[in-house]
Amino acid sequence: MTLHELAANLSSRLCTAIEAEPDGKKERRIAFALEGLISTGYSMLVIFFVSLVLGTVKQTMAALLFAGSLRTFTGGVHARTPTRCALMSGVIFGTLGLGVKYLPWPEGFLWNLTAFMVLATVILIFAPRETTNKKIPPAQRRVLRIWTVVLLLFFFFFLIYFLKTSNFLLTKALLLGMGWQALAVSPVLREKIEKRKEGE
Repeated sequence: MTLHELAANLSSRLCTAIEAEPDGKKERRIAFALEGLISTGYSMLVIFFVSLVLGTVKQTMAALLFAGSLRTFTGGVHARTPTRCALMSGVIFGTLGLGVKYLPWPEGFLWNLTAFMVLATVILIFAPRETTNKKIPPAQRRVLRIWTVVLLLFFFFFLIYFLKTSNFLLTKALLLGMGWQALAVSPVLREKIEKRKEGE
């Protein structure tokens, strides 16, 4: 049974238990929500397991917090199946966790603020990212862009605080998380994935 079939089955049973007459539209909506919820939980388990093996749970979760909160509004690359998504997430965030833990990092304000501004500019230029199967309506795009700006402003003040308190774990987690999201919405990664799909 695929994840989609599992979500559809659970949705059908839930609607049957709640309502006497089944509503196909409501079932599809619930199935879509359940599929996303289960898929996210699956990916989170894989990320946690990988970080546990690598000994980077704290670092990986910090990078995931910043990258994941941005992804909510900016979108990003998607894998074809939930299993691929979970495996890719494990590799990507496992690598970010290692970077947060072991990567040497300059302590000065200038380098970190410059890096932040470059990454924020890339994100604001290309986000929110549409997928091939789902286009974003103009009104929703404006809302997503506004929330992206708001979140980046919060990140900016967080970064200032982290630098003032010499919290380089969270400084690296924030900037590496932003770095992944900048790459995830950029045309560079999009073109590579599209070429790979054409070759399959």
